[in-house]
Amino acid sequence: MKRRRMIINIHQHLVRLAKLAIVENFRERQLRGENPDPPDLGDEAIQQTLATVLGLMAARRIDLAGASPRAKAMATHDGTAEQNEIWADLNNGLVLRAAQLNKGTFAPIGMLGQHPSVPAEKCAKQLVKWVEQGFIGFNFDPDGTGARWQGQPFTGRQWYPVFEAAEAMDVPLVIHASESCNDNFPHTAVHYLVGDTVGVVLPMVFASQLFKDFPRLRFVIPHGGGPLACQDGRFEALAAFNKKQGWANPHQLMEQGNLLVDSCMYKKRNMRALFDAIAADFILFGDESDGAFPEVINPETGDHYDNTKLYIDALEISEDDRDKVFEKNARRVYPKIEQWITVT
Repeated sequence: MKRRRMIINIHQHLVRLAKLAIVENFRERQLRGENPDPPDLGDEAIQQTLATVLGLMAARRIDLAGASPRAKAMATHDGTAEQNEIWADLNNGLVLRAAQLNKGTFAPIGMLGQHPSVPAEKCAKQLVKWVEQGFIGFNFDPDGTGARWQGQPFTGRQWYPVFEAAEAMDVPLVIHASESCNDNFPHTAVHYLVGDTVGVVLPMVFASQLFKDFPRLRFVIPHGGGPLACQDGRFEALAAFNKKQGWANPHQLMEQGNLLVDSCMYKKRNMRALFDAIAADFILFGDESDGAFPEVINPETGDHYDNTKLYIDALEISEDDRDKVFEKNARRVYPKIEQWITVT
């Protein structure tokens, strides 16, 4: 008898953990310069925050979720480099506890102590430390200035220590923006999508050097690859127009294994456009499960907007492609996920 296909969700934020009063209070005190000791949460407090997420996963028959800290709370523009390292460790520790308490349900994806001062060597060591404790990948903020976009391109040499560590440890980086301090760019509505676009375009622009230096480096672009579902033709044209400058076609980067996208698209027609534009080999199932839009119902389905499995189920695609999107691609792109899989 054929084994049931696993459903692996690679885009879930444990938002409620970061929103616990004791955790938010720690960050507020830290930013005021008090630098308190990180709080110690009991198992019961952690489990209580996960009740809604676990219920949604069960209802949607999601076997395993790549769970990461709240994206907005990364706040890489704030505090000092030292404070952000401690803050990242606190959030990673909470995610790891959630995974350990629910073995086979969550696989931990971390954050790094990024900061405008670019403590890349510290971040690289932090990445290695958490991979050794079971982390399978990391969210990476391509901005780091609170939506002011004042830094150097994230693909530059200033972040090479992190890229070197990610390649050596065989873990992907999820290009995910964080908090916005710019009223023109509300974080969920605009800034995250700007981050997605930057996450696609800058690897194209700097491909000739970046992926020569790091041929096995993998970037996962969330939210359906940002603009790719509707604008992949534009990026193909830009790559051809700038070929002499070394620009790469995004589909070329996918075929090389350097660029992947997830399926966080929130209408049937949006999901159809994603699968029309991008081959199933490069799409990983993503379902935010109570992350960006808690309890908001899509009238087309009568279910939550972020229940993206419904939209994929409605597509006319092969069973082989479903296997890739729901399970096989995640196990290929996140090879360290195997330690968290208990389904046989």
